[in-house]
Amino acid sequence: MQLKSLMLTSVILSLSLPLLAEAPEKGPVEVYARGDYTGAVKLLEPKYRGEKIAIQECIILARAYLHLERANDALAVLKSVLNIDRENPEANSLAGRILNEQGKHKQALEYLKQAWRLKRDSPTASTLGACYYALGEFTKAKVYLENALSEDIRDPRNSFILGKICLERGFGAMAEKNLLKAEEAGMASAELHLLLGQAYLLQRKYVGPILVRRLSEPAKAGDIVDDYVVLGGIEGVSNQYRVCTRHCVLYEGYRVLEAEPDNIDARYLLARGWLAAGNKDLAAGNLLLLLEREKGTLRVAELQIQLHLARREYGSLERTLEAAKEAGLFDAQRTAEFYYQAAMMLRVAGNRKEAMRLLSKAESYAPTSAPILRSLAGLHLGLGHRSEAQGYYARLVELFPDAADINNLRNRLRVLQDQTRTER
Repeated sequence: MQLKSLMLTSVILSLSLPLLAEAPEKGPVEVYARGDYTGAVKLLEPKYRGEKIAIQECIILARAYLHLERANDALAVLKSVLNIDRENPEANSLAGRILNEQGKHKQALEYLKQAWRLKRDSPTASTLGACYYALGEFTKAKVYLENALSEDIRDPRNSFILGKICLERGFGAMAEKNLLKAEEAGMASAELHLLLGQAYLLQRKYVGPILVRRLSEPAKAGDIVDDYVVLGGIEGVSNQYRVCTRHCVLYEGYRVLEAEPDNIDARYLLARGWLAAGNKDLAAGNLLLLLEREKGTLRVAELQIQLHLARREYGSLERTLEAAKEAGLFDAQRTAEFYYQAAMMLRVAGNRKEAMRLLSKAESYAPTSAPILRSLAGLHLGLGHRSEAQGYYARLVELFPDAADINNLRNRLRVLQDQTRTER
């Protein structure tokens, strides 16, 4: 029995050894498919140099080169393919992609348009869109990117570039929609959050809807908990906080800062968001950090003015406003608007004389502004300055004959004129 077993084993071994010896080597397609790009190159390079290689193997070699970050070698192989077969859609598409990534957008277009003519697929449409975007042809870029997106929503770059196009055109809501799609598709970067912040700025979504939430752990203003930004605790109630939802400038400011702690744009977003949230101290702190690295810009000047308004710092506001006007950051109309806002706040607070002084400054920059003239007329009338009030009502009647309340303005002017004649 033992002898028979040994004989059977020797027979099996004698059959197996030739089979093992004759096992074929793995081909380049299988090697490439397994992710062994170096191995695929080793197999295909000798055939390519010896000009004994099929076109599809050339494509595999070019793709392997791309995975190994040898773009120029890949491009050389693809051009050799196109010398033989100019109508090869894959070679055209890959060559266009490489040239686009190298910043040679006009050259890339030649290959990409040819690839699109031969085979309309999502990768080619995506690269065409990116190429046209880089060349500043946003309308064409949008067409191809939307085409690519309709075929394949998994590539976040299509939504990302569409979001950038919408931002550059001033469409905040559409930019937000596309950028959120890019985030949902897996994109995560400081640039994405910064662009989302800019989209919210366009829509004036400085702070998301404010809610009250009970938190399990103590938190402070600025903490992000479960995609909420903590605005502050509720006085007298433990573990309850005011929070705002994530779709706002404030939230994106913290996401940018998390990725890039030295990003000054993040400080701007945070200052703007906290100002809207009513936390003047945190707004001022972020503005101060912004001012350390950025001065003399329009956005910083506007933030300073708005913070002065929030703090009722009218003297500082006047100095900042005049300096910004002198530096050419604000035109006369914008300067007048800020003075008008400050004057109205003073008027509400009961300081009519100071309100009138700032309104007079506003008038010097915008002498034909109906709101400013109306406010001056009303203030003078309230203070018993009938002669001055009469002058402003006369200007209103003359400058705005089509005003909805023109009859009321004329009646007020007529009464003041009658009173003046009676006094004489």
